[in-house]
Amino acid sequence: MQIELSSVAATEVEAQVATAKQHDAASLQEAYAVSFSNDLGYGLTDVQNLDLIQRSELGLNDAELEVLAANGFVVSSRLAYPSFPYAYAAIYVHDLPVFVSGDMVLEAMHRSYDDILQALERAVLIPRVTRLLDTMRARLASGDSGLSQQAAADADFYLTVARSLLMGAPSEPVAGASKADVAYFLAHAEAADGEQEKSMFGVPRRFDFSQFKPRGHYTDTVQLERYFRAMMWMGRIDFRLIETMPDGSRVFWRRQLEAALAMRGLMDAAALEDWSGVDRTVTAFMGEHDYMIVPELDELLKGLGVSDASGLAAIDDTTIAQAIINGRYGEQRIASHIMRKDGGDSTFPLNASFAFFGQRYVIDSHVFSNVVYDRTATRVVPNPLDAAFAALKNDHAVSLLASELEEWSYAGDLAAVRVIADAHPPSYWEGSLYTSWLGALQTLSANATTLGPAAEGLPSVARSEAWGRRLLNTQLGSWAQLRHDTILYAKQSYTGSNGCDFPDAYVEPYPELFQRIAKFADQGQALVDTLDFSLNGNDTLAEQVSAYFGTLSRIATTLSEMAQAQRTGMPHSEEHLTFIKQAIHIEGGGSGDPWQTGWYKDLFFDPVDGLKSDPTIADVHTDIGGPLPVSRSPSVLHVGTGNPRMMVMTVDTCQGPRAYAGAVFAYHEHLAEGFTRLTDQEWARKLVQDPPADVPWMAPVLAE
Repeated sequence: MQIELSSVAATEVEAQVATAKQHDAASLQEAYAVSFSNDLGYGLTDVQNLDLIQRSELGLNDAELEVLAANGFVVSSRLAYPSFPYAYAAIYVHDLPVFVSGDMVLEAMHRSYDDILQALERAVLIPRVTRLLDTMRARLASGDSGLSQQAAADADFYLTVARSLLMGAPSEPVAGASKADVAYFLAHAEAADGEQEKSMFGVPRRFDFSQFKPRGHYTDTVQLERYFRAMMWMGRIDFRLIETMPDGSRVFWRRQLEAALAMRGLMDAAALEDWSGVDRTVTAFMGEHDYMIVPELDELLKGLGVSDASGLAAIDDTTIAQAIINGRYGEQRIASHIMRKDGGDSTFPLNASFAFFGQRYVIDSHVFSNVVYDRTATRVVPNPLDAAFAALKNDHAVSLLASELEEWSYAGDLAAVRVIADAHPPSYWEGSLYTSWLGALQTLSANATTLGPAAEGLPSVARSEAWGRRLLNTQLGSWAQLRHDTILYAKQSYTGSNGCDFPDAYVEPYPELFQRIAKFADQGQALVDTLDFSLNGNDTLAEQVSAYFGTLSRIATTLSEMAQAQRTGMPHSEEHLTFIKQAIHIEGGGSGDPWQTGWYKDLFFDPVDGLKSDPTIADVHTDIGGPLPVSRSPSVLHVGTGNPRMMVMTVDTCQGPRAYAGAVFAYHEHLAEGFTRLTDQEWARKLVQDPPADVPWMAPVLAE
């Protein structure tokens, strides 16, 4: 049946959104203008320690020295290294003054987050999901589920595909599901062959099967590939309770609600605990849902005054649909499916949907889905700078988006989604490891807070517009790694030498960054207490994860203390200088493994993995193509990282200007044609065979 949405009173935030939507390109840039200061106050001839760098193998060429003189720092695309440990080992073996970049700590955080998540998937999540599916299918096969024939067949179809993908081999239906339908979806999921149309639950639907291509760390083993496909099925293939049709009308599908309730009916207390255990873990890593979830099915039935699905027979469609709307069940914020409209200027409302293990709401995807068609008139591909501005609260990004804001006239939409992001309470930014990571990156944003009174103690080099670009590179490089690590769960938007030490050191001058990383670590340590490691057979993994987060918190706290001392003009204490000297320690000839000792090694959950070259790539937005708003082919926006680069910077210290060397991210963007989604292995080959251009806004700070 077709239904109409009830009107909802405007909230204070909605009023602010309405005001923000009045912005044009010029007014948005004025509202979020950043006051930079580009006067260093010294020249290269004044800089101490630069001669040490120039006499080493890391000596800068003329082009690099020119950029260094202009900006006070330079990022060298010529001096690149397989990994951050090798970059810092190069600084160490030459006894050079070291810059402890935020990038090097964020890199270790990414590697460890990814390794810990993978370890938990193998030890806890895969066994739980396997047991859950087997329990539900056994109940269905027993014949005493009490479900109608249609609901049983629909649940059988959904569970059979999920289990087949998880096992890597077809499972037989047990309650009337069509073998042909099961085979169709298995074949296309395995092939990951892009857009297809097929009826599901009696309704035609378009599917983007390219999402089933394992990416990220899920290409490491066959078991993880299978888990990826199964969870992608249960995360994206939804039960559409109220669906928006191509003409903009909204239709309530009773059959899909009954199928969702059938899934709930097959879960006994043990099965519900398995589902909850998986959900708690993913929630701790990723945050809140963007679909209706299992407990909300019980709430809906209670609100309707019935105890199970059989009671719905006496309730008309209008009453059920209005209960779904009033309860805001399944209300989504991110457009993440193929939706084609017949035309017109109005914006589609999103479907109200249930998903068994639904992908999660992430603020950066929310930004993307609101700055492309059909939320904007003609723009079809977002710019990662949109997320930098709205989700990471980096006001500098607006000036770098000036040409796009003019061309696509979406300033009001971007301003509105910034208001929405700003309205998220502190509890949101501390609610999961994902949002805590974003919160840490926000501390690097150029805005009135970071460059206002709170900027006291920042060196002149860090007050410049060029430095703002370097911080954007750090933010987006780390964000690309975050999206890579969470590719399965985040809801994507659509459309050797003798013993030596560092003679001098400077820490990334943002104590808040390291404080937020310490808080991230504390959240991770608390997470361990909420997980059931019994399926792993021992507590070793729990102890390892807990110990790692404790170490990360301790080291981040020390770096925060050092950054704060720098900001107040205090020299580093002997204790802190000793700490820096112990970052990386190499015995012997300086070749081979730089990991003998040192706290940087301890920042990696798997230190051996931390040594490896690890370019990462993540697809973050899909444009499905088509005739509207302009005729175009499909494309997929990717963000990624390459090999870390050496950066030389100068700082006006209390002892005069000094030079330091450190490593930073190489951040890249790539738009792939069609429904192509790149794996890390494919990206690594591309970096060698067909290197992508750097993002244009980094040109003023790069040199070869």
